[in-house]
Amino acid sequence: MPNKKIKVCVIGAGNMGKYHLRNYDRLPEANLVGMADVNPESIELAKQYKIKHYSDFKKMLDELKPEAVSIAVPTPYHFAVAYEVLSRGINCLLEKPIASTVEEADKLINLAKKKKLVFTIGHIEQYNPLITKLKDMINHNSLGEVSSVICKRVGGFPAVEPKTDVIIDLAVHDIDLISFLLNKNPSNISSHGSRTHHSHKIDSAEILLDYGDASGFIQANWITPVKIRTIAITGSNGYIEGNYITQELEYYKHNLPKKVGNNFSTFVNRVGEPEKEIIKVKFSEPLYIELHNFLSRINNNNQVHLVDPINARNALELALKAAEGYE
Repeated sequence: MPNKKIKVCVIGAGNMGKYHLRNYDRLPEANLVGMADVNPESIELAKQYKIKHYSDFKKMLDELKPEAVSIAVPTPYHFAVAYEVLSRGINCLLEKPIASTVEEADKLINLAKKKKLVFTIGHIEQYNPLITKLKDMINHNSLGEVSSVICKRVGGFPAVEPKTDVIIDLAVHDIDLISFLLNKNPSNISSHGSRTHHSHKIDSAEILLDYGDASGFIQANWITPVKIRTIAITGSNGYIEGNYITQELEYYKHNLPKKVGNNFSTFVNRVGEPEKEIIKVKFSEPLYIELHNFLSRINNNNQVHLVDPINARNALELALKAAEGYE
């Protein structure tokens, strides 16, 4: 039986919301009917996609009665908007972070569970084909025992000053991602933060996560003039580097000989160039996959991957702990 079309609306048409609109418009299982945003300039987006525009999202929900909604409003409004959507019995994809506080996150999770709704959080990197491949390699022990995961998420200052700090707004991606890859939560998290361009929030941070037998390190900022999104994993069998943007993977296998000798050739083998492998990943837009999976789950396909809101809640709790003392 083919998937039925799901009536969808988008709340918030800023940096991420406009991409939700574009991808819903491309998805065959999506019936994009409306959008809500308080910015009058967003009316042009509604005209582009031939959908209804509202400045009041509650009025949109009243009139259009969507089955699913994407919420891409600024973080301070996540809880209020998502609570309203879920209270009406509407399936919800909420951009990260899940909320501003852990208490708000718990209320949203409990409400969605009570209403038996599909509720997921936009930790988009979990849908990146590069991460899917890395997760598979770790699960199948291709890298051996993982000892460290290093993530770099840096770039210039946004055109519109973020309402939250760089840890809550940006580094939370990688806090979630490292735990997702290692399939466990860290026992401890520590950080260093500083402020350069932001008027009152930290815009640069380095974060260390302790997983016992492995560590995670995150560099996140709005200071670096070039956009960099990379991940590097060290395991007992080798080392792998990935680029989130290009979805390219380079794997370096350990070249330690099985028998360690004292001759010069053995020394050269130990310190020479390791075997390098370019791992091909089929390029695909992560947001398209995420929205497709969201609608598929509404259509009762429980096999597709969706971010568990409980994991998003845990990532928020860790991010808040890392951001403590920087207000």
